[in-house]
Amino acid sequence: MLDAAAAVVLEQGAGKLTLDAVALRAGASKGGVLYHFPSKEALLEALLERVTSHNRAAYESVLARTPVGPGRELKAYVTNSVREPDEDDHVSGALLAVLNSSPAMIESVGDYFRARFAAISHDVPFERAALVHLATEGLWLMELFQVSPLDARQRARVVKLLKQLANGDSKGLRE
Repeated sequence: MLDAAAAVVLEQGAGKLTLDAVALRAGASKGGVLYHFPSKEALLEALLERVTSHNRAAYESVLARTPVGPGRELKAYVTNSVREPDEDDHVSGALLAVLNSSPAMIESVGDYFRARFAAISHDVPFERAALVHLATEGLWLMELFQVSPLDARQRARVVKLLKQLANGDSKGLRE
């Protein structure tokens, strides 16, 4: 059912996500969808949990390959966030359009970001972690919405600088 919901969001937009659309896409009855998700909000919450869980797992995979030391979590966060967006990243972006209608989902997303920021900033100066986090999120969103003003060469330079900053090296800012 969640695969069908993700497909509807990607193909038609989050505004077109209905229990009927999910049932049609899944080849199931609306009653079958309602059995698993008693409301559209429950479906959206499950889809949001799926994409955040996917992102946590991707981050943990990168973290496992990142050498132990100061800023390890911040470095892994940047590396994970600047990778090529996958389907769940695109679903996340599409869900942004409907989050505003649900205070509970906004709170859930806020909790996710607060926990993630605490994890990536605990052993580095706050300002460095905040700057790297905000710049990385901005890059991710602009690329997800395909509105980034950066060409491939410029993007590579920005990613290199973000990784340097995550590593505690600020010399790239002086160039």
